[in-house]
Amino acid sequence: MNKSRFVAQNNKAGGNRQSLTESIEVDPYIQFLENWIPGIGESTDLHDQLHMHFRLGFNVSDEAKLLGFQLGHHPAGSFFHVIIFCIMSMTIYPKAYKNDFKNIKEFYKAYLLGKDWQSVSYWFIPNSILIEHFNNV
Repeated sequence: MNKSRFVAQNNKAGGNRQSLTESIEVDPYIQFLENWIPGIGESTDLHDQLHMHFRLGFNVSDEAKLLGFQLGHHPAGSFFHVIIFCIMSMTIYPKAYKNDFKNIKEFYKAYLLGKDWQSVSYWFIPNSILIEHFNNV
């Protein structure tokens, strides 16, 4: 996750995590790993558009769902990448963005759902699928 994504999430989430003038210095290891993971390393603009398409907010839970779905949707995404992301997001992420076990469970369920929709363009996937999937689980 790059610095602009942290700031964009902060702004869209109401700015309650830090002031608009502050910026988070993202660890270069986090940036490298996130850009290396298929699906998660996709464009920040695409990621933000997917938030709108799937009607998701910018809280930690919704981020976990969308990032898991993106990883699963990407043809190169694998369980190895899931493990790397889970470890990384529970340990070295900034405190306000760390995932807990509930978020990891959501991430993995969204990953599996993304695998089911791999052959369909994001824009043809029903926009309520992530919300409905987690309301029915």
